[in-house]
Parts: sequence; C-alpha cells; structure tokens
Amino acid sequence: MNIGALVPARLGSRRLPRKNILPFHGRPLLCRTLDVLLDSNVFCDVTVSTESEEVAAVVREHYPAGDVAVLIRPDSLAGDDAPLARVADHYMEARPRLHWGGLFMPTFPFRRAGRLVEAAAAIHTGYPLRVQAVRPEQHWDQDYFFPHGGGFAPVFAGFPTLLRFSSTSYMLWRRETPQCTAMRLGYRLSEREHRLRIDLEETVDIDTPADLDLALRLAAGARLTQTPVATRTHGPWFVQAPATATDADVAAFLDWLGPDLLADPTAPLLLLQKPEPPLFTARLAIDLAELHFLNPTAQDHTWSPRYVTTANTAHCLPVYQQSPIWRLVARDTPLLAPPCPVSRAGLGQPIAAEERLVPAGRVRFVEDMAGLPFYQGAYTVAG
Repeated sequence: MNIGALVPARLGSRRLPRKNILPFHGRPLLCRTLDVLLDSNVFCDVTVSTESEEVAAVVREHYPAGDVAVLIRPDSLAGDDAPLARVADHYMEARPRLHWGGLFMPTFPFRRAGRLVEAAAAIHTGYPLRVQAVRPEQHWDQDYFFPHGGGFAPVFAGFPTLLRFSSTSYMLWRRETPQCTAMRLGYRLSEREHRLRIDLEETVDIDTPADLDLALRLAAGARLTQTPVATRTHGPWFVQAPATATDADVAAFLDWLGPDLLADPTAPLLLLQKPEPPLFTARLAIDLAELHFLNPTAQDHTWSPRYVTTANTAHCLPVYQQSPIWRLVARDTPLLAPPCPVSRAGLGQPIAAEERLVPAGRVRFVEDMAGLPFYQGAYTVAG
C-alpha cells in the first residue's frame, strides 16, 4: 500500500507573515511536520507543495538527501483562495502510484509519529475510506448563536446533540474517494472513517502571533489542559465558573455582569465567545447524517458558500459559542424539567430567527472580561 504525504506550504500568510518558514526551536516551522512524517516510516513519498522558490530552497537546504520532494504549484493554485482539495488533486495527479494521500498542514508542530503508525495500521485493514483526527472536547449544539437583527439567534434547532470536533492535524484519504468528500470539513461523516483520538497539544495550529507564543511555551515543556468547571448557586441562578475560582472571583464576575442582567432569571442571558474550536469543523459524536439548522441563514453562517468553495476560513461568517467555562442558568429553567417526548415532525423545517432571538441587551462577550483579574479561559497552560 503506497501512502503519500502532502505538506501545503505557501509563503504568504495574512495574520502571521511567512509563518511556514519561521524559526521554531532552531529549525523552520514546516520542518517539525516533515521530521515527524519521515520518522514514522509510513510514507513512500513526502512532498511540499508551494508556489514559492524561497520555501522550496528551505526544504532542499534541510533535506539535501532528497527525502522530501518539492512540487511547485501552477499560478491557479498559488493564491489565498486556492481550494485545498484542488491542491490535493494536483499532488495526487503528480503521484499516480499512490493508493492513499495524506494532507498535513505545516502549522501543527506537535504531531506524533505514533499517530501516523496507527493511521497506517487502519489503512492496511482495507476498511476506511479516510482517516481523520478528532479533538477531545465535546460541546452542545445549542450553545452556538449567530448575529441577527437586534440580537443573537441559535444556529441549530431540534434535539440537543453533542458535537465532537475534527482537526486537520491528521487527514488521509483513499485515492478512489472523491476529493469533495474527503477534503471538505463539513457535517457529513462517512461511516468508513477511522478516527484518531488526539490530545489538545496536537490540535495547536499556529496562525497568529499568539498561537506562536503558545506553541513555543508548549515546546519548552508547558502543558495544555482543559479548565475544569464547578457550579455554584447565587439567588435564582446557577453560576458555572472555573473550579479553581474563589468566592471573590465569582463575586467579581457577577459584579461585572451587573444587577440589571441578574434581576430577571426568566430571560435568557448569554456569555458569548468566538467558537473554540471553530464550529465549521464540528462532527457529530453520535454520527447523525446531518444537523438541523435553524434556517438557511444559520447554515450560511456556519458553512458559508465562499468557505465551501475555497476552504479558506477567512471567509467564514461570524458565529458565537456560549462560554463553556462562564455561564449563568436560572435554577428553575424548564431545561431542568423531566424530559418529555418530542415529535420529529418539525425537524429540519426553517424557523424564523425572530422566534428564538436573544436581545443584544441580554448578551455579554467573554473577550470583554478576558483582561480582568478573575478571568480564566477554557484552556490552562501550566509550566
């Protein structure tokens, strides 16, 4: 079984210029990926796809024995909006003897050779059509909202469902699998997919200066963990906060919200943040064929037409997530009532956003409290 590895490495980058060849612990960043691919002994071909002679020169300098090939892209695949699936097609067309291809973005510096060995073992069974990494976190679909009119509406309608998220840190596909299926980061899952359960460090993707700072800390020995949470009571509210937060921290959080928001526990109160991980990479933990979007507008915010065409996340429309760490829920909310039968008759039918709208006055944003002394984020870096 011939398995090839494609590493797309353009020189250009909007948020972190020249990120793929920035120094990272003494070597260009893309070398972290190339070294792991070579160390795994899984691949008969490792190729860097680039539009840049400068990137090509870096590869040839660090791998003079020819262990890593360079594939120069045509002009049509050189820009920011070049679809990743087209880049993969270009690679597979240039390597006709490959049975499987793998795509490995060079901005994930904490891959493990052992994961690649696991992927190869699954591939050699002949069963999977693709291999995909899956993050450890899970989130409720009802925690996601998009801006609409004078407030925020839920993205999804229907039965509450746990979402699990994919990661592009490991992604492999069989040649016969249509690229539009194998490469799109969407909601549909083939049952013939092997999932690699990965750790948080393996999901770190360097796309901004802050990402680079985090990665350098982790490479120096720090550990990345999910922040544990605990629930307290405050009058008519349940207050969720980090388990390590003190009573004074929780009091400061409530003071920040203010008495006006806390006065009416019958009205929804949202603490929103940018989704982490991004919602467009969500996969259903229970493998339903599809999610039930509130309406087409909600679907476009989650999986915008331009993103579908280009696979460029810069074209994703704004979606927000209720904070998994900080939130308030009324103690007598109907959500705590015993479950009752729900009809499937209305599932999938569009619902006007106004019917589920939370007014902007009942919404606060995590980024506005991120610099305050009591704040702790969803992830903790220790060391």
